Amino acid sequence: MTTRPWSFSARRASSQDLTRLYQLGVSALVAWMLYVFYVPLLIDHLPRWVGAAVAPQPVSGEIVLVDITNDRSFTAISIAERQAEAVSLASKQGAQAIFIEGQFVQTDSGIEALGKSIAASDAPVTIGWSITYAAEENSSGIRVDRRASFPNVTEAIQADRVLPTRFRAFVDGSIEVGGRRYATFSSAIAGKGNAAVEVPIDYRYAIGTIPVHSLQDFRSGKVPPSWLRGKRVVIGASTGALDRTVLVPNEWNWVPSIFADIVSAETLRSGPPVEITNLTTFLLTLLLLYVATTLPRKARRRMYAVVSMLVVAIPLGVAPFGPVVGMGSAVTMLVVFFTMRYRTLARERAAGTERLSGLPNFHALEDDYAAATGRLVIAKVDNFEEILASLEPAQHSEFVQQIAKRLSVGSGQKIYTDTSGHFAWFEDLENAKSHVAGLLALTSAPLKVADRTLDFACSFGLLDCAIEKPRQAISATVVAADKAGTRPSRIAYVSEQDGYDANWQLSLLASLDEAISKEQIYLAFQPQVRLDDDTIVGVEALVRWRHPERGVISPSQFIPQIERAGRLKPLTAHTLRLAARASQKTAPANVRVSVNISATIIADDDFVNFVQENIRAGGGQPSAITIEITETARIPSIERAARNLQALQRIGYHVALDDFGTGEANLSLLVSLPCDEIKIDRSFVVLAQHSERARMVIAALARTAQLAGMRLVAEGIETDEDRNGLRELGCPIGQGYLLGKPQFLPQFLQMLEADRRQTAVKLTLY
Repeated sequence: MTTRPWSFSARRASSQDLTRLYQLGVSALVAWMLYVFYVPLLIDHLPRWVGAAVAPQPVSGEIVLVDITNDRSFTAISIAERQAEAVSLASKQGAQAIFIEGQFVQTDSGIEALGKSIAASDAPVTIGWSITYAAEENSSGIRVDRRASFPNVTEAIQADRVLPTRFRAFVDGSIEVGGRRYATFSSAIAGKGNAAVEVPIDYRYAIGTIPVHSLQDFRSGKVPPSWLRGKRVVIGASTGALDRTVLVPNEWNWVPSIFADIVSAETLRSGPPVEITNLTTFLLTLLLLYVATTLPRKARRRMYAVVSMLVVAIPLGVAPFGPVVGMGSAVTMLVVFFTMRYRTLARERAAGTERLSGLPNFHALEDDYAAATGRLVIAKVDNFEEILASLEPAQHSEFVQQIAKRLSVGSGQKIYTDTSGHFAWFEDLENAKSHVAGLLALTSAPLKVADRTLDFACSFGLLDCAIEKPRQAISATVVAADKAGTRPSRIAYVSEQDGYDANWQLSLLASLDEAISKEQIYLAFQPQVRLDDDTIVGVEALVRWRHPERGVISPSQFIPQIERAGRLKPLTAHTLRLAARASQKTAPANVRVSVNISATIIADDDFVNFVQENIRAGGGQPSAITIEITETARIPSIERAARNLQALQRIGYHVALDDFGTGEANLSLLVSLPCDEIKIDRSFVVLAQHSERARMVIAALARTAQLAGMRLVAEGIETDEDRNGLRELGCPIGQGYLLGKPQFLPQFLQMLEADRRQTAVKLTLY
C-alpha cells in the first residue's frame, strides 16, 4: 500500500489549520471570561469530592469543638453567656488556646460575663469577627463587624472566599481590613499567625472525625475533666442556628462554617497539599491543543483524546493522595473548543456530501486525500446527464447509489462522487488494475431502477504517479477518466497525458483563487433587447477567464473542472459580487443584471443566505438582479430548490429558467419551480427556421408566458431571419450576437446610454 507523505510546511498555512487555531484562541478566551463567573471553579469541585470520598482521613484531634448550641436545659441563656461558660470550662481544663466565634449581637446580655471569663482565662483567647461592608470605612468598603470590645483578646476575621455554591475552596492566612492585617479565624486556630498565604483546603479530613462535645456533656460529667487539656478549643455552634452554612465534600451537605474553619486549620497545621493551579493546567492544555491542531487528522484526533483524558484523569487520579490539580479552566476550554469543532465538522460533513445520493463528494475526497492509502481511481459514467434526464427526479438517488454499489464490488472501498458522473475511490495500484478490468465487465451489465432497465458503461482513470496536491491529483485523474472514454480499453493513466494539456488541467484549479483575487475571472455583458423597438430591457452577465498565458478561456473549458473539484461555490460567489457591482450602474435605467447559477447548488440549505451575502458584498439590491438557473437536469431536490427560489422572490429577486426546451428544462419544471422569466434555448431558435411544430411550440409558449406574467427571452439570435421569425411568433425579447455581443461593462454602459438617448421614455417588462 502507498501512503502519501505528510508535510508540515505544506499543511501549516491551510485554511482548516487556521480555522482550528482560531477556534482554539476563541475557546481560551471564553474559558477565561467564564472564570469571572466561577464556572471553572465550580468544575474544580469534582476532584475535591472524589478525594474526600475515596480517601477520607481523620483529623489530628488537637483541635476540638465545644458546641454551645442552645437546648432545653438552658433556653434562656444567651449566646455570649454560653460562650462565657465554655471559656471558663476550657481554661480550667488546661486548654492550650481558646477560639470564639463572634456571633452574638451587640445587645447580648452575656457580653459582660464573657469579658470576665476571657480576662480570667489562663489560655490565650482569640475571637473571630465577621466582616461587613461600609463604603465610608475605607476604599474597599470593608470593615470588621466588631460586636464588643475585650481587652487582651486577639482578633481574627472569620471570613474566607466562598463560591456561589457555598463551597470554600481555599483558606487565606490573613485579610487586610481598614489598613490593618488580621489573621483569618482558620489560620488563628492553626497557630499560623497572619501570614499572607492562600492554600487549597484538604477536604480529605472527614468532618465526622472532629471531636465535638456540647456544654451539656460537660455539665453532666459525660466528658472527663481532662478532655480539653493541651487542646486548641474552638467554641461555636454545630448547627446552622448561629451562622452561615458551607458546602463540604465529605459530608455531601451544608454544614456550619465552623467545621470548614477547623478543616482549614487542620490543613494549615499539617502542611497544605501540593497545588497545580488552574492557570498552569490551562496553559499546558492550550499548548498541547496547539500542537494537536498542526498534526494530520488521525494523529490530531488521537492527541485530542489523550489531552482530554489527561485533563480529567490526572486531577481525579491524584486527588485521593492529596495534590489539588485545578482542571476547571482547561475543561471549560476543551468543552468550548470541541463544541466549535463538532459544529464545524458537521458543516464540513454536510458540505462533503453529494445531495443527490448522500455519498461523500469531491470536497470530502480532497479532505481525505492526504491520509488515504493506495492510488486514486476515478470512473466516468458515459452519458450520465442524459440518463438522469430520462429518469424521474425521485429515481436519481437510486441510480447513483446503484452505480456506487456496483463499483465497490471486490474492493469495499469508500466511494466518492461529483454531480457529473464521476466516481472515485482509493486502491493499491496493482489491485486497481485487475479490479478495474473486472469492473469493465460488471459495468457493462444493465441497471434496473424502479421499472426501468438502463444500459450504462464506464471509463476509468488511474493515478499511477505521485501528485501531492489533492486538487491537482483529482483533476489529473478526472482528465484521464474522460480520455479513457475514447479508447477501446476504457482505461487511461495520468502518466500518459500529454505534458502541456495535462499541466494546464493540473494548474487550472490551483490558480483559481489567484484568478479571483486578481480579477482575471470577470464578467462580459450581453444585452437583452425588446424585438419590436430594439430597446435594451436586460443584460446577462457571462463569466470569462483571462489567463495570463492562455488568454481568454471559455466557461466550457474551466467550469466543468472547477465543479468536479467542488470549487463551484467560490466561483459563483465571485460572479454574484461582480454582478451586484455592475447592477449599481444599470439599475437607474431599470435594467436587471442576470447572473448564471448552477442548479446543483440551488437546493443547498444555505443558498438564500449565500446569494444575499454576496449581493450585499457587491453593493447590489435584489430588485436589480435576476438569478438565472442553468443545468436544470441536475437539481438535487426540486422541493428544496422551489422553497429557496420562492424565498429569493419574496426578497425581490427575479428568477429565470435557462435553456428551456432542453434536458429537464421543460413544462414540468416550469410548473414545479417559481420563475419570472423563461429563456428559450438556441437549439429551439434554429429549429424554428425549419420546423412548423417548433414554431407552434414557441407561439404557445409566448402566450403562456404572457398569461402567467412571465418574461420570455429567446437566446442565440444571430440573423435577421431569427429575429423576424421570433417576433412574428410573439416572442417579445431576444438575446444574441445580432443584437449585441458580450462586452466589457464600460462598453455596455455606453450602449445603454445611447439607447436611453434615442428613446425619451423607456418602458420595460419589469
